[in-house]
Parts: sequence; C-alpha cells; structure tokens
Amino acid sequence: MRITMSMIMKKYATSLNSSLDELNKASDREISQRRYDTASEDPFSAAKAARLRMEYAYNNSYQSEVGDAKDQMDTVHSTIQSIVKVLSEASSGSCLGAINGTNNADDRKIYAEKIRGLQKTILTSLNTKFGDKYIFGGAETENPPFSVGANGNLLYRGIDVNTGKIEAGSTLSYNGAQITLSDSNFNGYKIQVTTADGVTPSISADATNKILTVNLPTGAKNSDVLAALKANPSLTSTDGTVTYNLSKVSLSGDQNRPVDTGVQTETATDTIGLDGLQKLADEQVFSNIGLGLRVNTGAGANESAITEQSVFNIAVPGISVIGFGTVDGSGTGMSNNIYNLMGQIADQLEGKNGYTYSIDTIQPYLDQFTQQQNKVISKMTETDCSFTFLTTTQTNLEDLGDRILEKDDNTEFIDFTDAWINYSMQAFAYNAALKIGNQILQPTFLDFMK
Repeated sequence: MRITMSMIMKKYATSLNSSLDELNKASDREISQRRYDTASEDPFSAAKAARLRMEYAYNNSYQSEVGDAKDQMDTVHSTIQSIVKVLSEASSGSCLGAINGTNNADDRKIYAEKIRGLQKTILTSLNTKFGDKYIFGGAETENPPFSVGANGNLLYRGIDVNTGKIEAGSTLSYNGAQITLSDSNFNGYKIQVTTADGVTPSISADATNKILTVNLPTGAKNSDVLAALKANPSLTSTDGTVTYNLSKVSLSGDQNRPVDTGVQTETATDTIGLDGLQKLADEQVFSNIGLGLRVNTGAGANESAITEQSVFNIAVPGISVIGFGTVDGSGTGMSNNIYNLMGQIADQLEGKNGYTYSIDTIQPYLDQFTQQQNKVISKMTETDCSFTFLTTTQTNLEDLGDRILEKDDNTEFIDFTDAWINYSMQAFAYNAALKIGNQILQPTFLDFMK
C-alpha cells in the first residue's frame, strides 16, 4: 500500500490536534484542580462524590440540630441550677433551717415572707425562654407554662399541679384546637359540627347523648365555631333539664382550619387527674441528631412510632423537675410539688388556710421539702449529663464532617503537584509532536521562498 504525503499530513494533523486537546485539558486541570468536569468523564468518582455530598449535607443538618439542642439544654441546666440555689437559700439557717419549736409569731412571719419571695423567684425561672421557646413547657413551648391559680396553687399549662384540675373549667379538643367551655355541666360531652348552604349559625345540647351540636354555613372555620358558641352565653338543653353557661367560652389553636363535620372522639372534662399529669411530665419532643433514626413499625397505640434510642428528647416538662400531685393522692394533702409545698409551709408558719403552727405538724413538710429538693438536684445532674452527651456528639459530628469533606476533595479534586506534572508531560508531548512534524513533513513552496 502506497503511503502518500497527504495521508501522513492528515494523520499527523489528527494526532497533533489530539495532543493539543490533551494539553488544554491538562491546563484546565492545573487551574481548577478538578479530577473531572462532567460525570461522563469519570462516572464512578462522580457517583461517589454525589453520595459524599449528601452525607455531608446530612452531617451539617445533624450538627445544626445538635447545636440547638445543646444550647437549649445548657439553658435548661443553668436555670435548674439557679432554682437549686434558691432552694438552698430556702433551706438555709436563715429560713427553713431556723424553724423550731421556740419561734415566735414575728419570726415565723419573717420566714413565711421570705419563702413567698423565693416562690416568686422560682416561678420566674420556670417561665424561662430560649429563643422563642419556653424551655419548661414540654411539647407546648409557645406560651408561659406556669402561672398561679385562684387558690394560690401552681398551674402548669392551666392545670393545677396538685389535683390535675383544669383551672378554666370543662375543656375538649376539636379539630386542631382546644375549646374551653368552662361550665362543668359539659363534662363528658362531645362536639359535632354540621354545615349546610345558607344555614344560620346555631347550637343545641343533647343532655341524653351528651353531644353539643354547632350548625354552621358551608365553608365555616374553627373561628366560626367559637363565634356561634359566644353568641349563646346561656344555653338550655333540648329536653330543658340542663342550663349551661357559655359566657367564658374560648378557643385556642388553629382558628382558620376548615371545620370537621364528624363527631369528635374527645370528650370534655375539667380535670386530667394524676394520670394526665404523669403524661404531661413524660412528654417528649424528638430531635434527629444523627443517631440513626429508626421507626418502630409494630408500635401499638400507646407506644412511640420512633425508636427512642435513635433520637434525642429535647423536652423538659417543668413538672418533671419540680414535681406534681400530693403525698396521699387526695389533692389537698402534702404536695409533691416544691413550689406548692413552700406555700403550704408558709401557710403553716402564718397559721393560714386552716393550719395551726406546731413543730410536730410542720416537721413532715420540712422533711418533704428536703426530699423534693434532692429530686430537683437529681434533675439538674440529669440535664448536665444530657449537655455533656450533646457536646460529645457535636464534636464527633464535626470530626466526621471533616473526614467526609476530605474524602470528597480526594474524589473530586487532584493534587496540584500531580496536575502540574501532567501538564508538563502533555506540553512536552505536544512540543515533541511539533518538532517531529518539522522533520517528516515536506517543505512547502513558501518555505523555499524564505
């Protein structure tokens, strides 16, 4: 086969262009230090880099969650620590520690006033905020969780911490909202909303079946339910046997949600009892901090659908810190709540609310104070352990994030030295190709004219 000069020049030009293309790529590599520009150039590395970037994004999300949880837990711990200091002051020799059988009325009054002042300090601490959240509100962090009821007892989210009685009266859940009916005659009632085109809002109460019916026009919202109830401050049951007082009705929650026309399963009640208080104390709010979130597919109705070991609980209900209920379970006996207990001690010192002072009568309350104080200290230690755990977790996540980023860099980028060597080799190859071309290609007419 005859090889012509034209064939040689064509082949040479193709090879030279290929060498130039490799040189340009090497130059780009040296400048950008990227291992590839498109996924098709290195599919394996591109897929690995995508996975690493996703892992890094998750890691950043976990770090953010841990950071927020750690800061919140730090606030919780320092707040409980301040409460412990107040309790230590209360138990000191200038207050509870000075109570004995020889105290006169003036001394007892001074001690009582100091105790009530310390109560106010504790109440302020219990309503501490972290950002826009009340840290001791459990699952409800938008409003101050603690207040004082008409009888002087502490209320948690409107509920007496001694008895579980709802201060506002009969209450029920409806369609993402909480309706407070107030009148205890509504205890055990369910609510049903009906809608129809052009209907005039009205309400009726079936005393036999204990159903409160609200009739509204089509397209009504929760706020319309409240308006219909408020329009009837006094309501008589359909059989005329019961008269209800709706003058204090209120609705909290989602007022703009379209009404639900099904009969509600929740019934109205004016007390949640000790079981309800226990549920409030056990409330949990989970945060995904990278522990390997797992779902319990076989969870029952009273079980969490999320495996608790795979998340972190950031909720600290205030009554889990300062206690609830009474020693004898009566609701009127010695309180397990340290705020109310301090009030009972102050009442005894002043001889109020049916108490007559004697050292024998007050001593069990002083002993109970010591026990409840120790429980608060135990809770402080628990939150400190949680803070330490979160700090360690954050450090581990930061280290893991650095390692993921390093792997991603090694996958997507090349070392500058390697890039420079590669460029130098390609430049050498290109220059060599030019030199060979000068040797094998025939001189042109213009070359002869030089």
